[in-house]
Amino acid sequence: MQAKLSDAWMQRFAGIGRLYGQHALHLFARSHICVIGIGGVGVWAAEALARSGIGHITLIDMDDICVTNTNRQLHAIKSTVGQPKVDVMKNRIFRN
Repeated sequence: MQAKLSDAWMQRFAGIGRLYGQHALHLFARSHICVIGIGGVGVWAAEALARSGIGHITLIDMDDICVTNTNRQLHAIKSTVGQPKVDVMKNRIFRN
């Protein structure tokens, strides 16, 4: 039995539902994925998962953002240098 997704969720991820089907959309919403390493690849993976309607994402990285990350990592901007990567990425995912 599938739990009912909110109208806002259905509207936000309607394109995913059209592409993969409603069953997949519900499956994505119930899924939990762990991204280990929020660096050059992990940051893009986490962003894509969030924008694909994955319901629960765990981010693991023990590093802080440094200025050398700003050329390749979505969450690395001048104002986030020195902050923990997972905290900044969590805020980015929830903001979107």
